Amino acid sequence: LLLLLLLRLTHTMKDKEEVFHVDISPHKSINDFESEKRNMASDSTPLLGSAIKDTELSAGGVEGSFLERNSPAEIPEALRRTGVIFGGIRRDYNQRRQFWKSDILDGFTAKTLSGSLFMFFATFASTIALGDVADRVTGGVVGISEYLMMQGISGILHSLFSACPMPILRPTGPITAFMTDLFALSENLEVEYFGLLAWTGIWVGFFLIVIASLDLSAYICLCTRFLHDIYAVFVCTIYITDGVGGVYERFAKVEWCEAQFALTLSFSVIVASVILSYFGRTRVFTKRIRQTIADYALAISVFTAIGVSYYPGSRVGVSRLHLPRDYQPTYYYNETTGEYDPRSWWQGPNGPGMVVGVALLASIPIVALFFFDQLFSCILGQKAELGIKKGEYYHSSFFLIGIFNMVGPLFGLPFVTASLPHSPQFVKSLTDWEDGRIVRVHESRVAPFLVYLGCFLALAIPTMLETIPDGVVNGILTYVGLAGILPGEGNQFIDRVVLLFTHPEDYPKMPYTQLASPTKMNMYTVIQLLCLAACWGMRFTGPFALAFPLVVVLFVPIRLWLLPKFFTQEELRGLDSEHSAANFGQIPGSAIARYTAD
Repeated sequence: LLLLLLLRLTHTMKDKEEVFHVDISPHKSINDFESEKRNMASDSTPLLGSAIKDTELSAGGVEGSFLERNSPAEIPEALRRTGVIFGGIRRDYNQRRQFWKSDILDGFTAKTLSGSLFMFFATFASTIALGDVADRVTGGVVGISEYLMMQGISGILHSLFSACPMPILRPTGPITAFMTDLFALSENLEVEYFGLLAWTGIWVGFFLIVIASLDLSAYICLCTRFLHDIYAVFVCTIYITDGVGGVYERFAKVEWCEAQFALTLSFSVIVASVILSYFGRTRVFTKRIRQTIADYALAISVFTAIGVSYYPGSRVGVSRLHLPRDYQPTYYYNETTGEYDPRSWWQGPNGPGMVVGVALLASIPIVALFFFDQLFSCILGQKAELGIKKGEYYHSSFFLIGIFNMVGPLFGLPFVTASLPHSPQFVKSLTDWEDGRIVRVHESRVAPFLVYLGCFLALAIPTMLETIPDGVVNGILTYVGLAGILPGEGNQFIDRVVLLFTHPEDYPKMPYTQLASPTKMNMYTVIQLLCLAACWGMRFTGPFALAFPLVVVLFVPIRLWLLPKFFTQEELRGLDSEHSAANFGQIPGSAIARYTAD
């Protein structure tokens, strides 16, 4: 809603000039490129695909026309506004209804089991790590129990009842940042935290349900890769700072040798995970063995570090996770008695009338955060090149997270949304490949159900989780962040940051190096760096740190209307393209060179 208002107030430009967009893919010949040059019209490569813009306006009156005029590309049918309340949600379920039987039967395969195990380890480890951060910052008010409980219950319900079951739901890094900021706000205002959290959840759920029922998810079409890459880097740096911060703080709280050993465990997890994750690119062992090692890189590193943590015995103290028993909430620290006390699950909305107003204001940035997080995850997890065959769905999933985020905080649970990069990674883990081509994606409700069931059942064995050292948790967080921003891993923004320190003669033949001069390309990169700095700047503004998602919203009009004043549409087409160093090896350089020469 805020995004729509902002765009309305700032929209003074004429209709943008349409230019041609060419999809540079390895299977396309130079004739295909020429054909697309004649037929495709789009001023930048959007996150939503490569559909051709037509002149037909979607239902929804003036808003539909406004969206069509300003969207960088064709709006997919699954996101088009229906003009009817709950129309998009009903359309989702009507289209998915034909797959209800196959959604179950398609899940009884070996690929379902391996993909579920891979994603369970990937999400379980980082969810524990984020829950530990929340526990540490809030003094046990919210912790690992709440994080696993929310991920397990909401995920199970989403996998069973959403028209889009594949996105991975979990409390993410930005959500953890928001939860800790909300706790700090409650401390400053001297109000009860759970009451503020519950009212914030009520407002968040209300706004998300309104967005889903009015098909306002369609406005995600205004976002291009410019915004997605900035946001992805910001999320990854949150993970890194949380992990590194945990290691740093330990040196001020415990003996030096204990802190040093925790640092060693953290560093070992990071290095081993990075090395093993690249194992699939080596020529050691068979291809299947290499890929298995790469898929379970984090799990192998964590289990190894846990074993090593017991080697010193009593000679060095090792701080480990602490969890309640029997599915109880986290024990919060009572400053009066100096002990950890239990609480009841139900908290409910309470507090003075001021809390309701503060919660309303606090809900606005988290709604903006969910708008990007949820829809980016669904879009990137349902892209055509991933081999998805059962269609695209957005509104029903958005509606369900509105319900989850309205009910969960009433029990002191954190917020939840679809997660990046886990959602597209999950689809890839369920994919059969042959000679580099997708044969089949095992889409089902069974695979995500198994992931969330594992998270929920893990609370039944707290003694096993308590074998994990805090240093290993810090390493997990740092690795998850690094894995998303390493050069060559798919983030074009990071790839271009590396090029700031590279001689132009050594630039790879990519659209952003071929269609823009080095000066313009570096200027574009610096602008993204300034946007990233603005996000982090908001994190140090005290009570106003809650508003950091609103800074992300401002990047939309910057990309749509400010950047075209300094860059040509041809330059923006290259700088905002889908291609990055991750798929550089798949792109025929000669074809690109010939195309750009034309």
